[in-house]
Formats: sequence, C-alpha cells, structure tokens
Amino acid sequence: MGIFSKLTTLARGAARESAEVLLDANAIRVFEQEIVDVEHSIQLRKQAMSEVIVARNQIEREIESVKQVLAKREQQAEALLEENGEQNLIDEIAYDIVQYEDTLSDLKEQHGDMTKRITSIETALRRALTEISQYRRDLRLAKAQQISASGLAKANNIPRQLSELEGTRRHIAALQMGDDDRETAWTEMENRMDPHGLNQRQTKISQADHERRKNSVLQRLKKKTTSP
Repeated sequence: MGIFSKLTTLARGAARESAEVLLDANAIRVFEQEIVDVEHSIQLRKQAMSEVIVARNQIEREIESVKQVLAKREQQAEALLEENGEQNLIDEIAYDIVQYEDTLSDLKEQHGDMTKRITSIETALRRALTEISQYRRDLRLAKAQQISASGLAKANNIPRQLSELEGTRRHIAALQMGDDDRETAWTEMENRMDPHGLNQRQTKISQADHERRKNSVLQRLKKKTTSP
C-alpha cells in the first residue's frame, strides 16, 4: 500500500506541475480573462446602481405627492376648525393626516436607505474602476513585453540577415563582373587569333567593295538618263 500511495502522490504532483506549466504559458491570457470577468461584474453593478437610483427617484416623487396631500388635508382641517365644522369630519381628516404622516416617514426612511446604498455602490465602483484601469495598463505592458521577448520582435537576427544580404549582393556583383570579364576575354582572344588585324582589314575591304559597287550603279543609271 505504501508504494501505491507514493505513486498516487507522484501522479498528483505531476498533474499539479503540468497545470502550473500550462498556467505559466497562458498567464497573460488568464490575466486578461480575469480582467474581463471583473469588468463584467462592474457592468452588472452599474446596472444595479441605476435601478436603485430609479427606485429612489420614484420615492422622491411619492414623497412630494404625499406632502401635497398632507398640505391639502391640513388646510381642510384648519378651515373646518375656523368654521366650527362637524367634529366627526374634523376627526376623520385628522386621522388621514396621521396616516399620511406615517407614510411620509416611511418613505423618507426608504429614501435615506437608498441614498446610502447608492453612495456605497458608487464608492465601490469608483475604487473598482480605478483598480481595473491599472490592471488594464499592466496588461498592455505585459503584452508589450511578451511581444518584445518573442522571436518575431527580437532584433538579434537582423545583423546576421543584413550580413547575408550583403553577401548575396556581392555574389551577384561577382557574377556580373564575371560576365564582363568573359566578354573582355573573348575580345582579347579574337584579337590574339588575328594578330595582324585581318578581320578589321576584311571589314574595310568589304566596305570599300560595297562603296565601289554603289558608285558603279549610280554611273550606270546616269548614263541611261543622259542617253538620247
């Protein structure tokens, strides 16, 4: 049993190491997803705060409505008292005033609680937004460092690549120079094979013969045009 226990422990250790290696390889991706999750929670928190603000505004309108009713009922009660009106009617109005005052007190208490809740949510959101902005900056920096550390962004290979490029350019230039050398060598070979300039003289003779034949043709044509 001791061996199996050790093997089980070894397997757990290997799995943990594999998980750590996987996490390290994708640390930036995990970090970014965690930021996205927090931003989603912040968005939900904003929506909740918005709903609380809507409810508080509704309570404010109810408070104003109850205050108006209270003022009206108090005016009615004062008028009846001045006119020595029916006591039962005065008592009924007074009872209504008590109920409206209780309602107004409850509404004010709810309004205060919601105001405190809004302030608490706002404080938490401001802190969260400040922190998430910092995490976003850290993420951009981490991505930039990852790109800088990647093989694509490293400039260490550029000098070697430039050196290879220069070597290729020199090779092409050498090939072109070799062609020029071969043409020069061929001309030199031709000259060596014709040391006395026979080819050049033959060219001159051909040109002279061509000129002589041209003049002969012109003379023949002139004779034809001048003959009776």
